[in-house]
Amino acid sequence: MKKEKDIFRLADVIARSLEGTLSADEQRELDEWLAVSAANREKYEGFRTAGALERKSAEYQQVDWQGDCKKFMASRARSQRRRRVQWFARYAAVFVLLFGVAIWLYISAGHEKGERPVAQYGVAVSKNAILTLAGGEQVVLSDSNFSALKMQGDIHVTVEGNNISYTNRNDGEEKREKKVLFNTLRIPRGGEYFLTLSDGSTVWLNAETEIRYPVEFVGDKRVVYVEGEAYFNVKKDEKRPFVVRAAQADVRVLGTSFNFRAYPDEDGVTTTLESGSVIMVSQKSKQEVRLEPGEQGTLDKESGELSKHAVDTYLYSAWKDGRFVFEDARLEDLFHVLARWYDLHVFYVHPGAKDIRFTGDLNKSEDFGAILEIIENNERVEFEVNERTVSIRLR
Repeated sequence: MKKEKDIFRLADVIARSLEGTLSADEQRELDEWLAVSAANREKYEGFRTAGALERKSAEYQQVDWQGDCKKFMASRARSQRRRRVQWFARYAAVFVLLFGVAIWLYISAGHEKGERPVAQYGVAVSKNAILTLAGGEQVVLSDSNFSALKMQGDIHVTVEGNNISYTNRNDGEEKREKKVLFNTLRIPRGGEYFLTLSDGSTVWLNAETEIRYPVEFVGDKRVVYVEGEAYFNVKKDEKRPFVVRAAQADVRVLGTSFNFRAYPDEDGVTTTLESGSVIMVSQKSKQEVRLEPGEQGTLDKESGELSKHAVDTYLYSAWKDGRFVFEDARLEDLFHVLARWYDLHVFYVHPGAKDIRFTGDLNKSEDFGAILEIIENNERVEFEVNERTVSIRLR
């Protein structure tokens, strides 16, 4: 039984067997499975004698296994983070039971061998990031071709893998009289990068993002310019506040961790705060909003108005840890994210497919074909892939 729906159907039959509520057809289905091998019979005996599973079987019967198992499978690659998406708690009963039944069945059914994915697209190619130096020279970053640029003024520059870092060798020296030199780092579609600024602040840069920053911070402010999405962990310096500036919004901080999203093709600019405190400022309306941990500030680009509300920050920062996380997201918004990562063109054969909702926690290193299989588990859409064009239609 290599299909998820068949595996979870068998898990349902085993659960009913634990209760003694099998129909005649279900009993035959179970008997056929038990007759296949001694390993199946041994595993069934383990389930039958497991008190925890037996106690949970009653709870399980209150859950729509057909719908919820798909949500469980969509989260099967969840990392071992302490933070969990809040919606997952709703499916605790089915999770406890199927952890002992369906996961074993899923693995033993040879799913890892599986069918060949629809499309085997590689994950992000981080080393195609482009660095533009203060003088206008452009460098495609790699470990080998950056050796000639190890120093910029008093700053030591290091490139390793998909990381670039700036280290101040003369940190105690007065900097107010120095000329500010800006570098610009551009991350294309299908890439991501990690930047360490000269003050020790770190920045995760998502696909299709550009950041302009000083090689060395000079003066009483630390200002960087962002278009796209970046996660900041700002080094605290009370004498020099840190400012993230986009086309229509500023974020002022001293020391904190937050996600900042300002793509030019989106209607708003968002700041999602995980720790510390920040002030988000509208350049148009001059309105200011102070955010506390667990809050998200949103700027409406058209009106210039700011608003804030409480959020699960994991939904907005998981991308830097290798996850795609969606909670009741429109399919169009989901594919907007996937298109940046896999460098895709998306075409909707049936426009109504855009509004289908999806909840899941996906591994960014997953082959694109495997991602499509997970999404198709909702049985409401299907895909056709040609090169890097994905056509989406309703079933």
